[in-house]
Amino acid sequence: MKNSKIIKHIGSFVLLVILASGCLEYTFTTRVLPDGSIERTIVVKGDSTEIFKGSIPVPVDSTWKISGAYEEKSEGDSTGQKQYVYKASKVFRNSAELNKELNPVSEGEGQIMREVKVEKKFRWFNTFYTYAETYKQTFPFRRKPVDEFLDDKELEIILADDKELYYSLESDALMIINDTLVRPALSVKDSARMNELKEAIGKKFYRWVSTNVYEEYFDVLKAALDKSGIMKPEKTEKTRENLFAYFDTCFDGETIFEGFNGDSTLLFMASIFYHADTSVLHQANLTGFDAFDKKLENILPIFGDSYMNLAIVPGIIISTNSTEINGNTASWDINSNSFYAKDYTLLIESKKINKGLSIVSGALVVFLLIGLAAGMMRRK
Repeated sequence: MKNSKIIKHIGSFVLLVILASGCLEYTFTTRVLPDGSIERTIVVKGDSTEIFKGSIPVPVDSTWKISGAYEEKSEGDSTGQKQYVYKASKVFRNSAELNKELNPVSEGEGQIMREVKVEKKFRWFNTFYTYAETYKQTFPFRRKPVDEFLDDKELEIILADDKELYYSLESDALMIINDTLVRPALSVKDSARMNELKEAIGKKFYRWVSTNVYEEYFDVLKAALDKSGIMKPEKTEKTRENLFAYFDTCFDGETIFEGFNGDSTLLFMASIFYHADTSVLHQANLTGFDAFDKKLENILPIFGDSYMNLAIVPGIIISTNSTEINGNTASWDINSNSFYAKDYTLLIESKKINKGLSIVSGALVVFLLIGLAAGMMRRK
């Protein structure tokens, strides 16, 4: 069945479609200093030939302190194998300076885009610090947010490895396996129910993907029809829903994720729908079709690499969305699924006691009390 093929392909693309030839391990350490400046350290482990063309560009200019060497893969590794370890560090006066170097390419070129924001607020007795780093959504079509189609739990399930999922008979729902949980054996009936639930969520996911692709393509197509003199925009607009329904009869998840040769498949079907010549339509809005085609090339997640993020802040942590805290250090271990369908923000807030000002303030209070007491005694 068509729906089964969609779900099967969605699962396979999440796991296998784009596997990097050499998986890289990125570790980003951001130390917020008391004055609000930022020390950024980058460590990348993997094949030396892949590090400089990985999913996140690494700095190469002399303003960074850079080193590289081959090291043992892990402690206690008896194979004797080594991997290349690249390290770079630099201090920035503020987050604006850091952001200028985070994204050396423009958005939309298949790179992972990030934005850091560090704030320092002085409140006499305490100074408050906020660190936030946002990994921007990598799915390139953004007309409709994924929240309109799936909730957070459903999104986590559809982007998870099948081995991470199990069916809970008690709640009649798909669940993510915790590290300590043994995946329960399922009866034939429960297994069928699990597949049914996966397919229902998969339909929502595919609807989000196809809606975004169709919406953006329609605007490119509308301009082409207008420029070629085939149809005016107001008349084309009336065909929007019918065209999308027609596309749905022609394509499925397998086609969208791997079947396109650029935008030519969409253009061919659109030319049939509008009774137009394919080459005439394409030439009428060549720039628009080319821009769409570049986005379509980056429709799949970036697989293989891992991204460990550490944030070290002054004082004590008072709030964070990190799941692991050690003293004044918070960490996030994420992969590309975390920010494929929506932005993912690392957030931490801390408070540092201004000891000097607290002592001075306390001393002033003591002197005032002594003075007040002395004045009352003189009046007596």
